[in-house]
Amino acid sequence: MDMRLTESAGIVSRVGNTPLFRVRLFEYEHPDVEVYAKAEWFNPGGSVKDRAALSMIEDGERTGALTHQKTIIDSTSGNTGVAYALLGAAKGYRVKLVMPKNVSAERKALVLAYGAEIVFSDPGEGSDGAIRMVRDIVAADPDRYFYPDQYSNPANPRAHYEGTAGEILEQTSGRITHFVAGLGTTGTFVGTATRLKEHDSSIKTVAVQPADAFHGLEGLKHLPTAIVPRIWKPAVADEVWGAPTEAAYDLARAIAASEGLLVGHSSGAALWGVGKLAQSIRKGVVVTVFPDSGDRYLSTGLYGQKKLRMTRSALEAIQRHGAEGYPYEICGLLIGRPRDSLVTEVRPVRNVEREQPQVRYLVDDREDMKIRKEYYGTEIDVLGYYHSHPDHPAYPSVFDTQRSWQGYVYVIASVQGGTPRDVNAFVALKDHGPMVREQLEIV
Repeated sequence: MDMRLTESAGIVSRVGNTPLFRVRLFEYEHPDVEVYAKAEWFNPGGSVKDRAALSMIEDGERTGALTHQKTIIDSTSGNTGVAYALLGAAKGYRVKLVMPKNVSAERKALVLAYGAEIVFSDPGEGSDGAIRMVRDIVAADPDRYFYPDQYSNPANPRAHYEGTAGEILEQTSGRITHFVAGLGTTGTFVGTATRLKEHDSSIKTVAVQPADAFHGLEGLKHLPTAIVPRIWKPAVADEVWGAPTEAAYDLARAIAASEGLLVGHSSGAALWGVGKLAQSIRKGVVVTVFPDSGDRYLSTGLYGQKKLRMTRSALEAIQRHGAEGYPYEICGLLIGRPRDSLVTEVRPVRNVEREQPQVRYLVDDREDMKIRKEYYGTEIDVLGYYHSHPDHPAYPSVFDTQRSWQGYVYVIASVQGGTPRDVNAFVALKDHGPMVREQLEIV
């Protein structure tokens, strides 16, 4: 028993005091702007959320709200769940987590590895759906659970007020002039920014959220369309900017390839904010937070995405179908070899959308299934779907995004005045979006 307590204290004591790395991604264009990032994957649970989770658990222990007769429960998009699971295992607590079903496979596996229980919420409702579900579970049996509620618990930002901010001041010798961080629970930003401004009110703080509600930045919240965390304090943010998903992904890939820093989606968003800031300041010392490592997102397509290849005959068939169906949307199936992402033919199907066929499409399920059966047992399969956008650009609409599924390719063909125009390919990062553009090569 004594040995277990010693080991538990050891792993818990490793939370915090993460390294501050120099980032040189923007150095060529902005040589007088120094950029640094807190590498939060050096925490034992692999993310910045270890700090908040430990703070909330220890606060519960101090107040007596958490005992070993209770189960720790909370909603999470993944990283806080991993932190709860690890700390629960180290301290001997049961842990139950509500997570959207479409969080990365790596995060699910880590939570289960630490012995926690997972309850999945509707992926289409995102983190807000998980919040609503955990509240219902706790309301049904309140005496059974310790519910930290990371979105409302002051111990969340306190972890960064007392920890992260002080580390930044020490590691930069107080030279920091700007702070940039993403918004999820908002705890990292609020706690750190509050302490930094108390130290020096001239330090400028920039909060970064997704650019819109349908995004692929796991862990971040688009506050205008989400349940706003109670711990959010907009007054501590000098600016709040919206990061596009694709730009964030590109920057995450860029820093991995150029500096050997394999980071996650939200780190890419933070980099986008840093890049925008660097364009507006002549010089300064900018510090951001990299919440986690990219190894938690290898299954999501953040790294190593394949390009879609399509025969010219298949492309021409899509364009011809689009022109013939104008001014209505047309649709069909993309057929080819999954092993090399090559579309060799297309199969038109009926658009059974009745109310707004000019701007929406709905594949006939019976035709879809009939075509799929033709390829059973062969190396050929359905790779995805195509449809047209009459008099609109070849980019996904909100409706397209909401009806998308992870694992399929979606090709959109623009038809202007009956004449075929651009054709673009997209993949859904998660069921119901968001969708990001994929390179399309015609062979």
